[in-house]
Amino acid sequence: MKTLVFRKHTLEHEQILLISNQIRRHTLIDGKLVKVEEGLRPITTAVMLSNERREWTLEGRALEEHEVTARWPSVEHV
Repeated sequence: MKTLVFRKHTLEHEQILLISNQIRRHTLIDGKLVKVEEGLRPITTAVMLSNERREWTLEGRALEEHEVTARWPSVEHV
């Protein structure tokens, strides 16, 4: 399944939003994965993207799920 990847940068951290058959948000600080949120609700995510559309950018490509999990593996200690 293809995954849409949205990215948001702030001074403190970077967030990566992965949308496929489920929605996950990864938070990175200094390029290190520090938090993974799973099971985000579709309507809540859509409203957030709409309200913050200037802050989030679509990466412009879809990734296979295995590429996403290889790039940002699950966090064991948050």
